[in-house]
Amino acid sequence: MGAIIVGLTGGVASGKSTALRVMKRLGAKVIDADVLARKAVAPGTPGLEKIKKRFGNVLHKNGRLNRKKLAKMVFGNKKALADLNAIVHPDVFRMEQRLIAEFAGGKKRAVVVVDAPVMIESGFHAHKDVLVVMSSPVAAQVKRLREQKGFTPAEAMARIKSQMPLKKKLRYADYVVGNDGSVAQLRKNTEEVYHKILRDFSKRQRRPPR
Repeated sequence: MGAIIVGLTGGVASGKSTALRVMKRLGAKVIDADVLARKAVAPGTPGLEKIKKRFGNVLHKNGRLNRKKLAKMVFGNKKALADLNAIVHPDVFRMEQRLIAEFAGGKKRAVVVVDAPVMIESGFHAHKDVLVVMSSPVAAQVKRLREQKGFTPAEAMARIKSQMPLKKKLRYADYVVGNDGSVAQLRKNTEEVYHKILRDFSKRQRRPPR
């Protein structure tokens, strides 16, 4: 029957995980790009071998990727980050496309939401029907990173500044989910945007041919 492919992105600690859970509860099929990225570099994969060749010994004793060690190596290093993305992103995209094809094969039109923090930077947004961007004040992001990750204010700001600025992300957005209040309000905002997407696509389907 096909599918509506929704890209979901936003800065670190902007509420993407909560929004994704809400959309899943409302009936969407969800794809978490971070989960796919982990699969792309699991033990025995070509991706992990490429990472070892490029970055050296970045494994735990059990043979799995030491993500924290690798993150420290690429954080703030544009060349290293670009090399890592060139290894991981193609495999993530292939897995994503396979899942979308599976979800789109049902009798009813599916809504598939793909959550990726670097959706725009990777160019993945170009393959989505619509893009939803999470909008959250920087102060709220810092607060969440301090509470959830134990970051210092300086560490939180460094992580936020390492990503594409929200203002630039919003230029690509078809829909925006605001997250500047309570979790309950975030859930409500997400529900409203989700239903608006469905209404807008329903109108497109009913539109008579010119």
